[in-house]
Amino acid sequence: MTESSSLPVSVDIRVLELLASKLCHDLVSPVGAIRNGLELIEEMQEDEDGGPAVGGFLGEAVKLIDHSSGQADRRLRVFRLAYGVAGRDQKGFGDARAAAAGYVEGGRTRLDWPDRVPHDMTAQRRGVVKLVLNLVMLADEALTHGGLVSVAADGDETAGRITVTAAGRPGTLKPETAAALAGTATAEALSPRTIHAYLAGRLAESDGFRIAVATESSERLVLTAEW
Repeated sequence: MTESSSLPVSVDIRVLELLASKLCHDLVSPVGAIRNGLELIEEMQEDEDGGPAVGGFLGEAVKLIDHSSGQADRRLRVFRLAYGVAGRDQKGFGDARAAAAGYVEGGRTRLDWPDRVPHDMTAQRRGVVKLVLNLVMLADEALTHGGLVSVAADGDETAGRITVTAAGRPGTLKPETAAALAGTATAEALSPRTIHAYLAGRLAESDGFRIAVATESSERLVLTAEW
């Protein structure tokens, strides 16, 4: 493949999903064990002195580990649905909505994803849960200074539209990210920062979705998927 050549379209999506599922499955257990261990330490300390859960340097260490393991756990839950085969088995958007809320938790971005948006009947369409999660992740990535990510939808499983809006700064996709999402980037141009956009675009294509990107202002990016 030359430097100017485009990436092949014939990506085996099933293989990618299975790989993502395995990675998430293998990592969820040890991360969960860390959190369970921290809870046990706190309970033991409370039983011993009846005071604060853990004090001093140990307390600070536990807080740090708890924060980091919690963040890892929340991200793995999103990756499992957005990249793995589990996202195709969802019959509603409740788990995806909760996972997305956890994904942005503690950051500078807020999420506005109302209940029953999209309507749960829309979840019958193959790949739509994965689609929404990937668009939310792209919108969050665009808001490097924080802001609001909102989800709206209309239609049903046969024909409809999902809109994810990123309001805040800078409110745009970087050119290399936009190229990866559209599938026009070369293999050499892809990087860890753009691989999510590339995979999101190919997953959408494989399920028959059309994604459009519009920068409505310097602080407003709109990602639209139609079917």
